[in-house]
Amino acid sequence: MKKITTIIFDFDGVIADTLPFTFKKILEIARFLKVKDLTERQIINEIRSKNLKELLQSGLNLDWFKLPFVPAMVKKMQIELGRQIGTVKIFPGIKSVVTELDKKSYRLAILSSNIKANIDKFIVNNKIEMFDFVYGKSNILGKADELHDLIKTYKLNKSETIYIGDEIRDVEACKKNGVKIIAVSWGLHKEAALTRHGADFIAKKPEDILKIVSKN
Repeated sequence: MKKITTIIFDFDGVIADTLPFTFKKILEIARFLKVKDLTERQIINEIRSKNLKELLQSGLNLDWFKLPFVPAMVKKMQIELGRQIGTVKIFPGIKSVVTELDKKSYRLAILSSNIKANIDKFIVNNKIEMFDFVYGKSNILGKADELHDLIKTYKLNKSETIYIGDEIRDVEACKKNGVKIIAVSWGLHKEAALTRHGADFIAKKPEDILKIVSKN
């Protein structure tokens, strides 16, 4: 890999601690789908350990006819999150990491399935306006396509770009696009799940991002 020049951050679960809100809404969706035979704790554990395909193949006892309504529910959730964005905390240590990367003249970006307006508000609220571009689109199933579009739009060199994400679908999107990924252990999916799906690097704390980037 050539020296990294561009660093793309995911938003939810990497920069913004939206996990309490996310878990609450996941349980609402589970009740809507009438998931049976699992406690709320077990449902969250399943979500944190598997990707969508694995979840659908795991024999969850749910109302399959309601599944097509889930994307619309997620979009509604993101609108609701926008009204609460002022209460969402930045993960401890992330601001200093972003600041340090900016000082070292890395090109910084955000790629998220959250709504861009939510991200923009959060960036201003937390005084981390160092990002060269923010790409936000409400599409929970199209992360690979979004990453492809971003690379094409901004003419990024894949060998000089690294992505920082917290979900299995982030790992899958990066592999499909030929981009290395740092998977963080403080986000949605567990470290073991991210490793199992082939994350290139694991950051157990924000400072690890600096170490990994500097070596690549």
